Order: sequence, then structure tokens, then C-alpha cells
Amino acid sequence: MTASGPRRGPFVGARPFGEHDGALFFGRDAETAELADMWRHNRLTILHGAAGAGKTSLLRAAVIPLLTRERERVLPMGLARSTRVWPAAALPEHNPYVIALLSSWSGGSSLASFAGLSVGDFLRRLRRDDRYTGPGPTLAAVDQAETFLRLPDPHEHLRESFFDELFGSLSQRPDLRLLLSVRTDQLDELRHVLRRYAVREPRELALPPLTRERAVEAMRLSAESTGDGAAAGKAGELVEEIRTIRDDAGRARPPADEVDPLLLQAAGARLWGDPPDPARFLLAELDTAVDRALRGYCADVLASVAEDYLLPPGRLMSWFRRDVLREYGRLPGPVADVGAAVLNALEERCLISSAKRNGLPVHVPRHPRMLAPLRQLDAAMWPQFPPDPAARLRAAKRAGDEGEPERARKLVREAAQTCPPQALRLRAEIDTLSGNIDYDQGLLAESIEHYRAAARLFEAVGDTTAVGWLMTAVGRAILAQGRPGTAVEQLRAAVGRVPDDLVVQTALGQALWEAGQPDAALAVLSDVLNREADTPEARRSRGEFLADLGDAESALRDMGQLRGGRPAPSTKAARALALASLARPEAAHGSGDVLDEAEEALKEAEESGPVLLRAARVHKLTGDLTRATELADRAMTARRPPLPEHQRRTARKLLRDS
Repeated sequence: MTASGPRRGPFVGARPFGEHDGALFFGRDAETAELADMWRHNRLTILHGAAGAGKTSLLRAAVIPLLTRERERVLPMGLARSTRVWPAAALPEHNPYVIALLSSWSGGSSLASFAGLSVGDFLRRLRRDDRYTGPGPTLAAVDQAETFLRLPDPHEHLRESFFDELFGSLSQRPDLRLLLSVRTDQLDELRHVLRRYAVREPRELALPPLTRERAVEAMRLSAESTGDGAAAGKAGELVEEIRTIRDDAGRARPPADEVDPLLLQAAGARLWGDPPDPARFLLAELDTAVDRALRGYCADVLASVAEDYLLPPGRLMSWFRRDVLREYGRLPGPVADVGAAVLNALEERCLISSAKRNGLPVHVPRHPRMLAPLRQLDAAMWPQFPPDPAARLRAAKRAGDEGEPERARKLVREAAQTCPPQALRLRAEIDTLSGNIDYDQGLLAESIEHYRAAARLFEAVGDTTAVGWLMTAVGRAILAQGRPGTAVEQLRAAVGRVPDDLVVQTALGQALWEAGQPDAALAVLSDVLNREADTPEARRSRGEFLADLGDAESALRDMGQLRGGRPAPSTKAARALALASLARPEAAHGSGDVLDEAEEALKEAEESGPVLLRAARVHKLTGDLTRATELADRAMTARRPPLPEHQRRTARKLLRDS
């Protein structure tokens, strides 16, 4: 701490330590050295521990800074769920979990720098453009792996595609060193996924709670690092109090052998105060002050979860008392009372953990030290948070990620109602998320209105890139309305705003195809690929269009260069058509029959006009005119997406000829 710098205490609170908190992060030297060495030398490393054990803190405050100082090629911490808001309609074919991961690995770069890339494409391009020299490996971490291990059912296909890309990259890129951080209760599920992908012999490191000795030493060093040496002794007393488990009457049981680092930080930060007041900490009567601090921490968590999930406080507190606190979780709590997403949130925010009693699932306070403060708590003690539109926006985005669009809509409406008029960027993000929710539910006119409102706000703050992407979202929504000519005009305007953005140019090429201008579409897509050959969406689209136009050799060359993840149903059908056109009926999965690939595409996209037409043409080329007629007839009435007019002419000709 410098004389002119802001005073800070030795505690960061319940949040994880970040890269700027390294001066306060102590007690994990052995784990830091061991994990850094594991990560360097193994294809896959798994760090696991209980929620709140400090996995994120260890990586952010210690391991990644250590490797960065040693000039290793280490990426920023990766997450598969992002709080950033992008116009979803601008990227309708892309996996949001892949986008979130690449966004975090890119260190907050603009969407244009990674949108449209698979995990493998991103790593390959990163290596190509790397500022480092030498053949060293690329070290990449994914924190909170439990996020993608238990996605809601509507997102299962996205999860599988995410796994394909992540673990496919691990097998295809020998220079990749991947680290996954996961809660121990999800470790078996992660191992199951790894076996499916034949990922062998990952190295594992368990992160235990702190021992008493290490906790006391960490507190002493942390207090001294802030310049408040007098607090070091008191910090040691705090460690002893956190170890002490009391019943409701205040009677102490034998102390625990280990110290929960989250409770230590949560209680310490509240006792130290904000603004920092070391005298308050030094004078605290810890036997009562710690209970009060932990009670406040628990109240904050319950209140924030109730707000985020639109639950009446009394209802959440009643469930909590009945099924978490009574008999210390003796009976399994009915999930339907609050919902699985609420349970997940309470676990992620380190208030409860899952366990099994007599083979039945139960939910218990995450640590016995919390039991007495929780039993003293009722909903009347919960804090009343002031309106926070940014927090409402984050909660709305999470609701959408969890497959609850109606809750997302209510939360984003609350964010809009409480957002001050002068907060232009936040208002723009609120309108963007509103547009996403409407677009996902097929409310295209409403989504266009929200995207245009967001574009005007971003225009006011001078963010031209955001304006260009929102104009692209508007263009794609107009295209989905069946107005390709208007969509082309909109997308040409978007290209004018961001002329170097190849994803926006690709969207224009796709719209031109839909508008019945195949030559112009191919010209735009070819220009994109001439400028950057590693633009997968442009290559996929050009390959599919070439197959439709009968240029099978060129189509197969394009589609053969696609890497990473599962091919889209439209690509499978286009490849089958190209192979059938060349009388080369080998299928991608070794079945020996292009019909298998065409039928597989149909199962995945049975309402897609282009997929149905390509499958119809495959059947005609292989001699099954009855099936070809049936599929062509269905293609004419398909709406997700419909056939462009020039392809409708192809379908009508097939029906006449059959």
C-alpha cells in the first residue's frame, strides 16, 4: 500500500481473488507450484474442490500470474458462460457456450475477433498470430466446468457440440494443455464425459480447505502486506473462531481441523468494514461478531437469489428452514418447491451443498459453522437492495441461459424500468437482450424494434462496431421474416459501418443467396475467404451453395476444410448431395451410403427447406423417386427455414420430373 493509495483491508470478501489481489493471496504456495507444473506437462489437468475452496482464486491470483511471469503461453481464464450481451440474431448458427469461452480466452476482445470460430479454429488462429516465439505449448483453462456439465434440457445439443469442440481440439492440437476446474461433486460426471471422448489419464489435483497453521500464516502475511501489522494477531483469533462450531445456545463443539477459506474471507471483510476500519476489526468481540457477520453474508445470498429468481422471500426462507435447516438436512427437499436452477444458484454462491443420506439427495449448509447463523435468520433480516439495473440485466441473461425466457423477460423489463436515462450503454445492452429474447421466441418484429433501439443508443456513445452488429441482427431477423431483398439492403448498410468485419460480410453473402442472387452471394463469400481463409462460416456457406449449384468438387473441397465440432445438418445434406452428384456414395461415418448421411441430416432438421431439398435430390440421384417426391413436396412448405425462391424453382422441377 502506498501513502497516496486507497486503504484496503486484508480480506477480499466472498468473491474470488483476482489477478490484482496477489498481494493478499497466501497459504497456497505448494498447490500453486504443483498445479503450474501439472498444467505445463499434461494434455489435461483437472483441479477440483468444494464450492468456495478457492479454485478460481488459486488460478487467477497465483497460477496464471506465475506462468505469465515465466513467459509461458497462457490464455486468460476461460468461462463457458458469459455476462456479456451480444445480438444473438447476428450469430444464429453459433454455440453461445463456445462464444463465451472464446470471449474469455481472448481477454475481452471485440466479437468480430472470434465470432464464427470453433475452439480449434480459435487456437489455430491464435497460434498463427502469436506474439510469442518458440515451440512452447498453449496453456488454456476453463473455470467452473460444472456450468456446462449440467445445462438445462433445451440446451443439451449445445452442450454436446461444445464437448465435441473442446475435447476434439484436445486430441487434434498436440500443443494444447487444457486445465478444467470443477466442483468435486461434479467430478464423476466430468470423468464420464472424458471417457466418452477417449480422453485418457488426466492429472488431477484436489484443493483441500486450509489447515489451521496455513490459515493463520496466510492471515498474518495478508495483514502485514496492507501495512496493518497490528491486525495480524487478531486475524489469527478470527481463524480460531471460524474453526469453532457452536450450537444454537452458543455452546462450542470441538473445533474443526481445517479452515473454510470462504467463511474466513466473508466474515473478515464484514468485520473490517467498508470503508476499511482496522480499529473496528481490532475491537470486535469475535464470538458474537462472527455469527453476526456470517448471518449477514447468508442473508445477502438468500436475498439476491430470491431477487434473481423472482421468488417471494418468505417462500424461499420457508423452504430453506423446512428442507435445509430442519434436522440438518435429514429429509430430501422437494426440488419443485424452488426449482433446480435455484438450488444450483445456492450451491454456486456457496450457501448449500448437495449430499446423500440413506441414498437420497439432501441439501445442507455448505459448512457446519454456518448452521447457527442460518437458524437465527429470517426473511425480515434480509437486506433491501437498491434498484440495480445492471444486476437485473445479468440475472436476465442468466435466466435465458437456463432456458427460462419468461423469467428473463420479466427481469429485463425490471432492468429497463430502473435504468437511468443517462446510462446509454447499459440501456443499449438491455434493448439488445430484449431483442435476443424476442428473436429466440420467434417474435421477429419485436426483436427488430429492440435491436434498432439498441443501435441508436450505441450510435450515441460512438460504438460503431456494436452498431454494425446490431444492424446485422436486424438484417437476419428481416431475412427470417421472408423479406430477403430488404435484408440485403440492411446488411449492405451494416457492411458499410464495419467494412473489415468478415462475419458481417458473410451474413451479407448468405442474404444474397436467400434473395436469389447466387452469383453475388458466391462473390461476397469468396472475397471473405480471400481476405481470411480461416473463416469457417463463409467456407461452410460457400460449400453448401456450391453443392446446390452442382459444383460438387468445389463444394467438397470447401466442406473438407471445416474442422472442429459436429457438422450442421445443412452441411451433412450438402455433402451427401455433392457425393451423390459425383456418383461417389461414400458417407462421412463409414456407412458406405450417402443416403445415411442425408437421412441423418433430416432427423436433425426435419423442418428445414434446404435440408429437405438436398435430401430429395440425393434420393433422386440414387434412384428412389418416391422418397424424392415426398421430400421435395415437404421442402416446398417448410418454414424453418423456408426455401429461397430460386431453390423453390429447383424443387418444382424435381416434382415435375418425378
